[in-house]
Amino acid sequence: MKPYRKRAPWYSVLPPGAILPGAACCPTQRLSMDWDMASPFRVFIAMYLRQPPSRCSIQEHKTAVMLARETFDPKIAPLRAWVAQMELDGMKERMTMGVKARLKAGKANTGQDRYGYQRVGDQIVIVEEEARWVRGIFEWYLNGCRLMEIRDRLIAYNAPQKGSSIPRRIQWARSSIQSILISAKEYAYGIKIQTRKGKRFEIPVEPIIDLVTYERFVQMRASKRTHPANHVEFDYLIGGVLYCPCGLKWGAKTQKTRKNKDGVVRERKTIVGIYYCTQNHLDLVSPDCPRHIGVKKAEAQVWEKVCEVINNPQYLIAQAHQLVDDLRASVANIHEERARIEKEIEALTNERQALITWARQGKITTTDMENQLSAMTLQELSLKHELSSLGQRININSLNDWEERFMEYLVDLQVGVEELKSAVPQNKEERHNVYLLKRQIIDTLVYKATINRNREIMVDIRLNLLAILDQDAKSTMLDLAYIGKGETYTHTQ
Repeated sequence: MKPYRKRAPWYSVLPPGAILPGAACCPTQRLSMDWDMASPFRVFIAMYLRQPPSRCSIQEHKTAVMLARETFDPKIAPLRAWVAQMELDGMKERMTMGVKARLKAGKANTGQDRYGYQRVGDQIVIVEEEARWVRGIFEWYLNGCRLMEIRDRLIAYNAPQKGSSIPRRIQWARSSIQSILISAKEYAYGIKIQTRKGKRFEIPVEPIIDLVTYERFVQMRASKRTHPANHVEFDYLIGGVLYCPCGLKWGAKTQKTRKNKDGVVRERKTIVGIYYCTQNHLDLVSPDCPRHIGVKKAEAQVWEKVCEVINNPQYLIAQAHQLVDDLRASVANIHEERARIEKEIEALTNERQALITWARQGKITTTDMENQLSAMTLQELSLKHELSSLGQRININSLNDWEERFMEYLVDLQVGVEELKSAVPQNKEERHNVYLLKRQIIDTLVYKATINRNREIMVDIRLNLLAILDQDAKSTMLDLAYIGKGETYTHTQ
């Protein structure tokens, strides 16, 4: 056994402006650190080092480094940074080689196990309580049960689900059943595939279903695939903005069949498009959700209300006036808030510097210093996040002639809407061009459209005034904190 040899103290450098746990950075670029935390700390800091030894930040920016217990020689900083990077790369390579060796030997590594299995040490074994439900799912599917019917049976029989770090919002979701069926080959042949650095490894496990069941499943799956010969493309005008009381964004698709009054499904003479609710679990569907609506009916409602707002913009203009007044009044508050946060960060930096000085003088223990430095780091990160949320200052000068520019924009919209009303497209290309013009207006004005149980659509108009004013000059800097306040809303019934 080799005798224990104490590792030599390790030092490194930080990029300009970087502040890490245990480090203090003041305007004079003095970095004070306790490098007793070298073992875990050096790998963390080495991640920040990407410059070759010939370009050292300490020498280039004349940064002074003061350590709590050691002396620091900036002349050898480039060499130490290079060695640290080499050690970090070596650790990554050794870790990857170790994982690959385990996988090559057929030993399980980290990751989620498939339903029906669990990990015991290096082996993956069957969980019989789950495996019998896997066999049941395949049996029901081969007997012609639909996925939602299989889901109802699993819930009725109180079948257990795989544990999850996130609480399940939906019990036995459709996707969970689908993932079990998709993994039929793995369940039949008893393999678990894991990848590492682009290389695939197969770990042998005990099969849950037999090969006869698997072959029947493959045949049934292939028979249910449909490949429509006539693919019809639709331009969905309000795709992506239509919602229902279920809280979900609606999808769009074409439909070739319909049900008559007797509930009999018949082929349509003309293929039509519909918007539909994407909630597949009936127990989560809102009672106020209409489930679907025809494309023509939905788009006609939304377009009519958008045109009404454009042709009668008095409400929008009044709200825009109020918006500009609020923005001008809020600029001073933004400056005051920014100054407050910067002052707190500076005070925290001075406090950290004093804490390190006390530790060097022996007034507090190293453990106390480390604990307090960690708390200060969290506080500093919170302040910096708050500072970044303020965003950039609004260029208030761009609001001086806002009304004239805004009215020009509205006039252009009104002219465009009138031209679209009189447009009579003669072919597919012209119809698509009309759609593109309408879609541009929808994207500019419509934030959200909500449908109720009577298939009546309420349109939420959101006009981003600052973005409109900035279209020509490209000089307005929109404050991130005022994206919500920098817009005008109206609800059209």
